[in-house]
Amino acid sequence: MLGSNDVVRHEDVRIPVAGDSVAATRYEPAGDGPSPALLMYVPYHHQDGITYGAYDPLNRYLAAAGYEVVVADMVGTGGSTGFIEDPFTRREGTEPAEIVTWLADRPWTTGRVGMFGKSYGGITALDAAAQRPEGLEAIVPIHTPFEGVRNAYTYGGLFEFLTIGMDWLTLMQALDAKPPSNPDADPATMDAWRERLDRLGDREPWLFQFLDAEPHEAYWDDKVIPVERIDVPVLAVDGWRDPYTEDTLRYVDRIDAPTRVLFGPWRHRMPHRGRESAVDFRRQVRRWFDEFLRDEDHGVLDHPEFRVWTELDGGGTTAGRWRGLDRWPTLSTEDADTVAFALSPGGLVSPAEYDGEGFEETYEFDPTVGLSSTDPYGATVAPSATNDDDARSLTFDSQPLETAVELTGTGAASLPLESAVADPTVVVRVVDVAPDGSGTLVTRGAVRGQYRDGIDESKPLTPGEEYDLSVPLAPKSHVFEAGHRVRVAVGSSMFPELLPTPESGSFTLRSRPDDPATVAFPGGRLERVAFDDAVRMAPPDDSLPASPERASGASSWVTAREHVSGEARVEKANELTVDLPHGTLSRDATFEASVAEDDPGSASARNELRLTVENGYGAFEVRASNYISRSFCRVRTEVTHDGDPVFERTWTR
Repeated sequence: MLGSNDVVRHEDVRIPVAGDSVAATRYEPAGDGPSPALLMYVPYHHQDGITYGAYDPLNRYLAAAGYEVVVADMVGTGGSTGFIEDPFTRREGTEPAEIVTWLADRPWTTGRVGMFGKSYGGITALDAAAQRPEGLEAIVPIHTPFEGVRNAYTYGGLFEFLTIGMDWLTLMQALDAKPPSNPDADPATMDAWRERLDRLGDREPWLFQFLDAEPHEAYWDDKVIPVERIDVPVLAVDGWRDPYTEDTLRYVDRIDAPTRVLFGPWRHRMPHRGRESAVDFRRQVRRWFDEFLRDEDHGVLDHPEFRVWTELDGGGTTAGRWRGLDRWPTLSTEDADTVAFALSPGGLVSPAEYDGEGFEETYEFDPTVGLSSTDPYGATVAPSATNDDDARSLTFDSQPLETAVELTGTGAASLPLESAVADPTVVVRVVDVAPDGSGTLVTRGAVRGQYRDGIDESKPLTPGEEYDLSVPLAPKSHVFEAGHRVRVAVGSSMFPELLPTPESGSFTLRSRPDDPATVAFPGGRLERVAFDDAVRMAPPDDSLPASPERASGASSWVTAREHVSGEARVEKANELTVDLPHGTLSRDATFEASVAEDDPGSASARNELRLTVENGYGAFEVRASNYISRSFCRVRTEVTHDGDPVFERTWTR
């Protein structure tokens, strides 16, 4: 591989797209003759974090491997012209598909194009592939949802409060108003920014759009990518600590083309930079594209369909084994072994061993549960012990395990339950309890009562009537080792990750020998912790730097409980500075949420994010702040240039 110094970066690329002009940076590889092209299409201002921040080392790595890498601002963002009324619509597929066709027609490309990207960059890769543009031959989506409603309402119709409502929507609010960092690349980008500000004041904030539209309503209808149309090879990547593992399984299952899936222990972060277990991901991406854009035989389809990280040592972030699976096990998978526990008065037992008395136990809603079970991305902290959350939930423990128990697949809880309210929040957490008594979250699931049969239809519960509520659990691979206990915790909250339904109340959980409450998952009992399906995963390729050279930052995650009032509070903060050739970019963000233990409807959040750009045009500051609650929301955006106001607007709901 050539060195990154052999790559030439062109920051003044303009691409015509549907009457608009897209701003892009082209990483030109060394050497003569045309090369295959790789496209990343995102709304995150590529001149900043993409070109000079976290993605720059990957872009340079692929360019040094002989690819024309093009990173483009989505229409209506960054240096591109246009405007976005609402996100996740199908224009986000037709636009990059048009760019793919444009790239295939450039004299400096071979006419063969791939797409890659994390999160939104993965969404546009899937969406473009569903358009089947001429020239697109392979994609690599990473940590990617594919249905807009499931992006916002990941678990059972409950709003993704922390990552979407607080973090991402605040970021997009700031980016909507941010000027380009390098106007010198094309002065027309300043005109595009001013036009965007002129329209921004009249658009309903995305936060309001999301909160106003229930999961089953028409707002989400055009926000589903038709992934069944994808006919190019897909390398799908996700991590156990990311919200979108189930989405990854769902879209891969619908694609009738070669697919391979990589599930690691990561959060919403690139696998070669994951603190949990960094792997040789950059080389894998390169070989995927070499195989399908250059016809080189790297045997990428010789890998098992799924390569997954199985957690060991109680579920810590670094102990585990890589394994290869031919299919992803679920409870309905034919011939799949399963492990089931019944919730009994004495704890967790085998359903076949559950005899004697049943029980019924009423649980008063506690919306503060979740503080000790949330593992936020964007904050470099180790997962905390779940014990405080467990103490505020209905808990059922197994006896210490005589032999290890494996969970590999997608499980579910079945709960005979009667609710005092029509739309309760029901959360199930599966916890690994170490011999010292500390608990580590393994997997969890949640469902909102009125969406118990899926998010396509709202059907409130009838208070006082018993239902057999099914709660799907997030996909996982984990070993409960001998001497550990399995704990099932049932509660009404996963705060602040999810926004609980607002009513105070209770539900009554029942379990009887002839109709037990159960938790079941694919897996089995292990006489020894060893795997015949183990596969080798190489460490990261360090031939080029894997971390950005121009960026530095810090983050924090703090949880607290007011012991008199019982109010729970969390604060996530992060800061980032990117040293740009044309100036500097700094980001400073604080996200705070709280809820009272006796009032789910009191859940609220205050968020503030400041972006400061300093370049030859002066100092620009964008301040995005908002307040979110069930009864009142406020969004405020302010822009100044050298201290003078340029734009300010407050929206209330």
